[in-house]
Amino acid sequence: MTIDETDRRILAMLARDGRRPGTDIAAELGVSEATVRARIGRLTDDGVMQVVALCDPLSLGHVRLSLFIDVSDLTPRTVALELAKHALVGHVTLCSGMHDVLVEATCRDLTEAVSLLDDIRRTPGVARIEQNIHTRLYKDLSWDGLRGSHGQQPAVGRA
Repeated sequence: MTIDETDRRILAMLARDGRRPGTDIAAELGVSEATVRARIGRLTDDGVMQVVALCDPLSLGHVRLSLFIDVSDLTPRTVALELAKHALVGHVTLCSGMHDVLVEATCRDLTEAVSLLDDIRRTPGVARIEQNIHTRLYKDLSWDGLRGSHGQQPAVGRA
């Protein structure tokens, strides 16, 4: 999918305020509201974006975990795909470096976190887990969108 400057500007505006009316976006861009609706629909349908409400899970008393996972016997991709199926897991990323997979999860409390860790330990291919509990959120780019050249420009070699 090709993303042009108009798409980037729509993404930036919605990243700042996901409830911003299409009429306001259209007026600022100098295009019709139908154009804005169509582009938002295409960006959503193609999986480029989704409009959601975000909150700081720590402020709600939840436990946020980062789990660095080492894999053996299976490929990291196989393990990552299996871990991505878990309802409490919000992010799964293949890594380069000391660990194979990064998992981020949010749990209601420590009891649920321990249960999640037990489930992950039983996942075939998981050899070792280094776990970290988040204690305070200072910055999360998913809250504020990516500005400037970060995420708003096409990758090299891609239109």
